[in-house]
Amino acid sequence: MGLLDSILGKTSDEPPPKATANPFNVSIAFAPLRLSAHNRSSVNLIVKVKNISRSPQMISVDALLQKGAMLGFDPACINKAAEKRVGELQPGDTTEAQITLWSNSQTKPGSYSVEVSVYSHYISYDKVLNYIKKSTTIRAV
Repeated sequence: MGLLDSILGKTSDEPPPKATANPFNVSIAFAPLRLSAHNRSSVNLIVKVKNISRSPQMISVDALLQKGAMLGFDPACINKAAEKRVGELQPGDTTEAQITLWSNSQTKPGSYSVEVSVYSHYISYDKVLNYIKKSTTIRAV
């Protein structure tokens, strides 16, 4: 029957799988929700990545802060960029990357932009197949 179906054209009741250009879903959260202004404090930037493709993906997460902000990825607030190499993510699996974000005594109250990029790599972390960029804000009070 399979040969005749391929020649004559089989009508199928099941819809084709949903096609998407993105190999993964990304969600961003902070724990705790806010930083303390004029005080040394930290929050964890939590990036959840779910592989929605049919193949394993090698994942890395990058976070970027504004240049003028007195926030950073180290207690001295000097580093404005951070990278976390997550590793291989199997189809349907979810992983979480945590990046610590710091404020110091010179941090002013307000909202600060954080740009998060999640990359899918090929063979090594040098080659990029696909990526998703998301922006969020963190409040300092």
